[in-house]
Amino acid sequence: MTSDRTREAITSIRSTLAVYQRRRVPGTADLARRAREALA
Repeated sequence: MTSDRTREAITSIRSTLAVYQRRRVPGTADLARRAREALA
């Protein structure tokens, strides 16, 4: 990841996703995985 703005956006999405993962909303685990991979 080269863009700081993109990195910040993905980090923000991950923190928001954590709430929905605790509620077991379908699809959040996959989206969280993809966000984690994008930051790697």
